[in-house]
Amino acid sequence: MEQQINLLAQLAAVDEQLDELHDELGDLPQEVKKLEAIMREKLAAVEVTQNALNDLDHLRGTAHVTMQESTDKEQKLAQQQFQVKNNREFDAITKEIDHLKNERAELEERVRTSGVREENLRAALEAQTKELADAQERLADKEKELEALSGDQNDELKKFIELRLKLSAQIDDSLEAEYERIRTFHGNAAVPLRKNSCSGCYSAIPSQRIMEMKYQRNKMYTCENCGRILFTEDVAVDIESILADA
Repeated sequence: MEQQINLLAQLAAVDEQLDELHDELGDLPQEVKKLEAIMREKLAAVEVTQNALNDLDHLRGTAHVTMQESTDKEQKLAQQQFQVKNNREFDAITKEIDHLKNERAELEERVRTSGVREENLRAALEAQTKELADAQERLADKEKELEALSGDQNDELKKFIELRLKLSAQIDDSLEAEYERIRTFHGNAAVPLRKNSCSGCYSAIPSQRIMEMKYQRNKMYTCENCGRILFTEDVAVDIESILADA
């Protein structure tokens, strides 16, 4: 059991290093995702405005032809009115002519106001393009920051993950399961005594329990307050030594 406690102490030291490495990344991954979403939103706004400008160009480019075709059709319908045989046919053609006139009037109004609309759209596009460029720049900077930090960490992470696997393989399954259970509540599942107290929650440990821990090393001891696994201060946990022996 003494050897198992030593292994748990070493595992806790390795987990502390891994936790620190993960903490160094902090909220960077989430910040990158948030900036990616903002960038996509800005890009979509630019595309909507650009499409509106394209539609406006198409409108003005085809309006003359469309209105001429409508006028020609109206003239043909007007000639047909003189050839109808009853009021019903006459009213139907009149209704169609009125519809063509309304369509032309609407088209003429759209063309007439297209200049102002284009001016507004181009102003909006300019502002949106700037916002998009700013969002892309902020995203690129944050991605570089994350990439640099992740790159520095890769070797360290790999080293400690491999060491953790080696230590875990030597620990009894039931002890490892208990250790992992405690880690779900406390980051540091196995802690040393410090000044006769649990160094995890700082609760005082009874003197009798401390004596048992020092002289009866055939069992595992836990803090009655927080439940962390306890080991005595004389258990050497030097991360560099652990790495060297791995």
